[in-house]
Amino acid sequence: MPIELPLFPLGAVLFPHMPMALHVFEDRYREMMRECSRTGTTFGVVAIREGMEVGGPAEPYSVGTLALQRQVEELPDGRFNLLVLGASRFRIDSMSTQRPYIVAAIHYLEDVPAAADDAALAKRVREAFRAYATSLRAGAESEPRDSAAELDLPDEPELLSYIVAASLNVETARRQALLELDSTTARLQGCLAMLRREAVLLEQMLGRPRPPAALASLN
Repeated sequence: MPIELPLFPLGAVLFPHMPMALHVFEDRYREMMRECSRTGTTFGVVAIREGMEVGGPAEPYSVGTLALQRQVEELPDGRFNLLVLGASRFRIDSMSTQRPYIVAAIHYLEDVPAAADDAALAKRVREAFRAYATSLRAGAESEPRDSAAELDLPDEPELLSYIVAASLNVETARRQALLELDSTTARLQGCLAMLRREAVLLEQMLGRPRPPAALASLN
């Protein structure tokens, strides 16, 4: 039997394990929230492929993330402030627009278990992300701090892949591409490739060209 899930399209990607603050103000999504409250259910967050976040129709990507509601504040005028936490990824099988908001038939997705050598790959991702965070701070401050090098990143490959994916300052389409990967190994490799691409761009912006050796393969 298909699982039905209300959808909340956004110009952003929600990743599993990651928090997101939401402000619900459109009438259609206020109704969605009231229905979720009445039935004790929740909704899915999907990034917008084409269309608008507010007002008009939006075509979502086919893969989204279940949003667990951690904090819900209903304001006197009917708006909502939410803090949600990303849970399971899902793929949309079909969509219905019979209600003011989209309701989709979905099935949940599972990550392929981490490969035996993912620990070494995860280590490279942690090192690349620390360097990336340091470069971001260098671009924002006249004297970059050293604390970026001490970021407390997890050893667990799947969780690390989602934290890094959510933290990358890249376009929605690139974030979505990482969300849609079913393999932890592939997601770590994708994160590493994006980190190295962004590192080159940041170094060019900061006027500090990187040596060719910094662009090693993912293996």
